Amino acid sequence: MPGLDYAPATTPREWCDQRPCVEVGGLIVAEPWSSALVFGLALLWIGIGVAFLANRRSQRSRAWFGASLVLGGVAAGSAGISYQAFSYELKCAGRDVCALTNGFEIAYSLLQVAGMSAMVVAVAWALASDRARRAISIYAAVNIVVYIVVTVIGVLIPSALLLSFEVLLLFAVPALVVVAVLGWRAHSQSLGRRVLGVLILLVAVQVAYLAYYAAGLTESLWASGVYFSANDVLHVGMLVWLAVTGFALWRPLEDRT
Repeated sequence: MPGLDYAPATTPREWCDQRPCVEVGGLIVAEPWSSALVFGLALLWIGIGVAFLANRRSQRSRAWFGASLVLGGVAAGSAGISYQAFSYELKCAGRDVCALTNGFEIAYSLLQVAGMSAMVVAVAWALASDRARRAISIYAAVNIVVYIVVTVIGVLIPSALLLSFEVLLLFAVPALVVVAVLGWRAHSQSLGRRVLGVLILLVAVQVAYLAYYAAGLTESLWASGVYFSANDVLHVGMLVWLAVTGFALWRPLEDRT
C-alpha cells in the first residue's frame, strides 16, 4: 500500500530471516506448512457454507449462515495468500523495505466483517423476535457499510490505524456479543444452547491463539526448526470449530416462527 511500510522497518532479506521461506518455481513462498493449513481451512469453511446454502430448506437463517461461512472461507484464503504464502512476493519483492499491507489483506478484513454481520443476521432469524430481528439486521447492514467507509478512508489517506486489526475488531466483536445475548436468552431451547456452545468454542480457540502468541513460542520453535506458529494454533482450532459447528447446527438451524 503506497506510503505504508511494515513496522518495524524490515528489508526483504530480514523478512525471510524471520520466518521460513522456500523458493518454488522462481517465487518465494513464506511459511509453506502454515500456508497449506490455512488454504485447507479456507476450503473446508467454504464447503460447509455451500452445504448450508444448498440445503437451506427455505430458511433464511440457514441461507445467511451459509453466506457467512462462505465469506469467512474466502477471507481465510485471502489471509493465507498475503499474510503467509505470498507475503514476500506481495510485500517485499523489489522493495527496499517491506510494505505494511496490500489489497488481499484489505479484502480479508472486509470479508471478515461482512461474514460476522451475516452470521449475526442468521442467528437473529433463528432465535430473535420479529422486532429484535429487524433491529439486528439494520445494525448488521450499518456495521458493514461504516466499515467499508472507514477502510476506503484508510486506503486513501493512507492510515495504518484505520486499516489495523484493532479497528477490524471494533466492527467484528459486537456481533459476537449480540450472538451471545441471543443464545443466552434462548438457552432453554436446544438450538439456543447449541449456538452458545459453538460460540464458547470459538472464543476458546481465540484465547488459545492469543496465549500461544503472547508466550512467544513461535519464534523459539522456528529457531529450533519446528515450524508451528500461533497462526497454526488458530487454524487447527478453527478446523475443529468448523467441524463441531457444522455438526451441531446442521439439523436444528431454522427460522424462529
